[in-house]
Amino acid sequence: MMSGRHRNLHFLSFVSFLLTSSSPAGGVEIRLAGRGSTRCSGRVEIYHNKTWGTVCDDGWNLNNADVVCRELGCGTALSAPQSAQFGQGTGQIWLDDVNCSGSEGSLSECQHGGFGTHDCGHNEDAGVVCSDVRLAGFTHALEELESITMM
Repeated sequence: MMSGRHRNLHFLSFVSFLLTSSSPAGGVEIRLAGRGSTRCSGRVEIYHNKTWGTVCDDGWNLNNADVVCRELGCGTALSAPQSAQFGQGTGQIWLDDVNCSGSEGSLSECQHGGFGTHDCGHNEDAGVVCSDVRLAGFTHALEELESITMM
């Protein structure tokens, strides 16, 4: 009986190790913020090294935005706003030259120049407008997309 418990303890330790070491975001959180932001639209911000920071819009496209939307559970990307469309962030700019294929599980898995390496200002903060699978969220996202494209 003791060997069964011992075996279970090893199994649980192994499963715990796998779950904590295979986090797709690698400990990096993501959120949407800024002027007019919602749960599924806004300026892309990343929590890295205990600090929230932004993503530069150099190379920012619909594939990159799609990864963010999926990571947040907000459906697919309707647009990938650039030039701080949701207002300028402050502090650290974490990512620049992000290049996603669109199939990544998180933005941090996409190719980029390295955390904190950039040649941008906050006037180049990247954003997303996601479809959101909920009807109310979808309608709101479409309204925001219309207002952004009319600017």
